[in-house]
Amino acid sequence: MYKILTVKNPWQGAKNINLEYFLVEKNKKIPEAIKEKNIVRIPLQRVVCLSTTHVAMIDFLNETKSIVGIAGTDYVVNPSIRKMICDGKIKNVGFDNNLNYELLISLHPDAVIIYGVSSEASQIAGKLKDLNIPCIINAEYLEQDVMAKTEWIKFFATLFNKEKFADDRFSKIENEYFELKSQVANLQSKPKVLSGLPWKGTWWIPGGKSHMAQLIADAGGEFLWKQNTSHESFPLSIEAVFAKSQSADVWINSGSAKNINEILFTDERIKKFKIIQTEKIYNNNAVINQFGGNDFWESGIVSPQVVLKDLIKIFHPEILPTYHLKYYKKLK
Repeated sequence: MYKILTVKNPWQGAKNINLEYFLVEKNKKIPEAIKEKNIVRIPLQRVVCLSTTHVAMIDFLNETKSIVGIAGTDYVVNPSIRKMICDGKIKNVGFDNNLNYELLISLHPDAVIIYGVSSEASQIAGKLKDLNIPCIINAEYLEQDVMAKTEWIKFFATLFNKEKFADDRFSKIENEYFELKSQVANLQSKPKVLSGLPWKGTWWIPGGKSHMAQLIADAGGEFLWKQNTSHESFPLSIEAVFAKSQSADVWINSGSAKNINEILFTDERIKKFKIIQTEKIYNNNAVINQFGGNDFWESGIVSPQVVLKDLIKIFHPEILPTYHLKYYKKLK
């Protein structure tokens, strides 16, 4: 007996690519028919994660003890995992094309969970295969639907034989998310929302069909670029954003800025933005570690209902009068 895990089009631009992983129990003999396939022995007991979102999903399953390596350990926020890093139980395996393959070999992982924004992911997978290190490409980051992104916990659950556990917990998250969404769905007044911050003169705006645009809409906000049809971020000049943002009631996700002065430092023209005067600016960096790792991009991926609560509290504070923000904070 074995399970087949299929990942479709696992990087940007991929078409008609299906990757199959054959999950075989460690105490079972590998069937002759699949001996030449991508075999992964389960349940995983030693795993390397190349993204902090992978860490969050494994933590969600209460399987952090299995993590022996992480790409970029500085960016992990989870306190218990940080302790494991400090204690030397989890190693930093490097980044992307600078992966430390010698270290990876020494860790004897049951699997390396990788991702890729391009076909380079297949190159890393090929290198790991040459070293007889099982790897699995995870494509959660490509999902634009909020709950679809979180639902990848079920993908990880198959690797630990925890499908029922993941199904039950996901159902609770999903129910809470849609119950919260229903509380603001019929509100007549919806604040207009600006998102992002310029970088070297260019302002990257979330696409109107993006994950963030959906969160804003589900929280009862009106994204200023909601008519845009892109799933990806798109570039605009500061002048173009300025013209559109004069009607903005709330500004969210302002890069790494910790206060309004840091926002103004990025470009002096921002001083002319009307919303700077109202100070209704909130950033999703309330929980960061000493190295700049941001928990919004870690545990937030498996807590969409909490992210939604934060945004509802920002857009419609009267709906959740006693709730305190977790991932967001008001900038001053």
